[in-house]
Amino acid sequence: MAKSFDPRRILENSIIYNTFQHIVGGVKARRLFVKNDVRLQANQKILDIGCGPGYLIDFLPDADYTGIDIDANYIKTAKERYPNDTFYCTAVEDFNLEAPNTFDVVIAAGVIHHLTDAQTSRLFELAKKALKPNGRLITLDGCYIEKQNPIAKKLLDMDRGKFVRTEDEYFFLASKHFDNVSVKIDNTYFNIPYTSIILECF
Repeated sequence: MAKSFDPRRILENSIIYNTFQHIVGGVKARRLFVKNDVRLQANQKILDIGCGPGYLIDFLPDADYTGIDIDANYIKTAKERYPNDTFYCTAVEDFNLEAPNTFDVVIAAGVIHHLTDAQTSRLFELAKKALKPNGRLITLDGCYIEKQNPIAKKLLDMDRGKFVRTEDEYFFLASKHFDNVSVKIDNTYFNIPYTSIILECF
């Protein structure tokens, strides 16, 4: 029997993905995430895990940027749009980190809720290995909370990511790899009812 069509797969097209992001407020969310949570300084060295088409770059100051993503179409778009930055099409576990402890900031925006616990652990391991001693990992994902807006919960239930978690579950995974983990819950970054969790790990 043929598999039924999943309309969420159209978001694998980078143009459709970015149009959708404009509608729901994803572009605004990226801008606020960089401004309020990533808080970069000029010329810092950045590793963006799950960089997608690289659109986060539009909100970054001058930086030494490296992005990795498993999706070849996204990486193709990123290389065409941002030819002065560095991109690799690779899974986290296959990424060759040539120079450990050299990145000031590692970003994983909209990634962890797509990953199993084991894959998430590998992401945290890569981030910790990549970061300088005073570096930071910043993540952004959808999150289940108590007394959640029912529309927000429904959107999270329908997300392409199959591993949307609770605040405690995200914190538990991060704290196995980082001594210091701060958590922020936000319901305002998007144009639609949506609950975001931001982890800052160092």
